[in-house]
Amino acid sequence: MSRTCITLIVALSASAFAQSEDGGIPVQVETVPDAGTLIPPVTVTIPAPQLKVGFGEGVTFKHGDVKLQLRGRVQVQAASVIPGENSTAHRSNAIFVRRARLQIKGDLPWHLSFTMQLAFANLDMEADAPNVLRDFNVTWAPLRDLSIRFGQMKVPFDVQRVVSSSSLQMVDRTLSTAEFNLDRDVGLVLFSDDLLGLGQRLRYAVGVFGGDGRNRIGTNVGLLYSARLRVSPFGEFDDKFEGDPDRSPTFRLAFGGAIARNIATNRPRSTTGTPFRLANFNYTHAAGDLHAKWNGFSLLSSIYWRQADLGTDASGTPTAAISGNVSGSAVTEYSRSGFGWFVQGGAYVTNWLELTARWGDLYPLGPTDPALIRQREFGGGFNLMFMKHDLKIQSDVLWIDNGASNGRLQLRVQAQVYF
Repeated sequence: MSRTCITLIVALSASAFAQSEDGGIPVQVETVPDAGTLIPPVTVTIPAPQLKVGFGEGVTFKHGDVKLQLRGRVQVQAASVIPGENSTAHRSNAIFVRRARLQIKGDLPWHLSFTMQLAFANLDMEADAPNVLRDFNVTWAPLRDLSIRFGQMKVPFDVQRVVSSSSLQMVDRTLSTAEFNLDRDVGLVLFSDDLLGLGQRLRYAVGVFGGDGRNRIGTNVGLLYSARLRVSPFGEFDDKFEGDPDRSPTFRLAFGGAIARNIATNRPRSTTGTPFRLANFNYTHAAGDLHAKWNGFSLLSSIYWRQADLGTDASGTPTAAISGNVSGSAVTEYSRSGFGWFVQGGAYVTNWLELTARWGDLYPLGPTDPALIRQREFGGGFNLMFMKHDLKIQSDVLWIDNGASNGRLQLRVQAQVYF
């Protein structure tokens, strides 16, 4: 073996034990003079993979333009329902895993990124079509004013549903949100979080979806169309989580509004609920919200409206029902029209103790499903935020009734670990 080959092997071997300041591996190759010719040394820097592990950050791998993050969380809840006098509610006590999730996020070259989230708890799945896939979407963001996201995702409609269940201020979302939100669906969204470069004061999202909800293959001809606009007059607003655990002295305020139209859906709540066997309905949706935070105080309020296109019966009376025969049995299926609202707030007494309160109401609207009745909720709770939303214990006590009677007391305690 020539002196040139030996020198090259020794240089490459030694370089494996040294790294440059930017995390790369410098490789210096020196050639041996041959016949009076001298070639200067050549240094090639190879970026070294980076691996980071941290509580609240999961496992992050980065190499060049590629970044992958793996996180997981679990919520364990204890819940009790105590019926009031003459209530039709049933007394219950339960301890269960409310949510168990695994999430992978990735940043890729060419302004691409993706999110995949899997869910494993029973309550994370739809009873008639269980599936672990919650999210899988890809985002292409080459421009400030126009980005594209496609796949399965939350429909950008109302603020509380878009906030992750890991970052809620109370144990779970409101009754109005549960009834009127548009949940997840498969589709395409055009959006910007900093429209016109106004310091994130103006955001929009316009989308088209299958209209049948998550993990579904639609068999009808209709689609879901949605549009949302959000204004933050004082600049950037941290609306991806509820409350103000950072206790920032900067006043933050945001207003939002959304509309949606779902054509020929076979789900009673537009994108959720056990699918109809016979009926299809057209729904029009609207929502508005206000969100404010300052120095540990927070306020969140939303209003919802959903109206089904009504048919007429044999006498010409508007009706929300479609009747017929399915497999020889008489079936009547109803659309669900109504409106609701809630106001929710919180205040941090210390960096780790937050007090919370909520008031909400839900009303049926016009001819609608007789099972959709008025529901009112009010109450409060407290949170022990050991590591903000990543490690916390939440509790709340809510009184739920129909506005006059038939009430029940709901007590909940929930612990979350988000590693």
